[in-house]
Amino acid sequence: MFGRKAAETLDNAAAALHKAGGKAGDAVANTVLAPVRRQIDTSCTRCAKGKCKQH
Repeated sequence: MFGRKAAETLDNAAAALHKAGGKAGDAVANTVLAPVRRQIDTSCTRCAKGKCKQH
């Protein structure tokens, strides 16, 4: 359904929300972005680039 670019965009958006809003940003990302992200069979693209601080 969604590809790698969509996964990367969602991962970057979640990271930006986390950086800007901390726990509140995480809550928004989990509520809004997580359902769409779960439909993508690609692992965290930020982990692959060494930029992920959450995993």
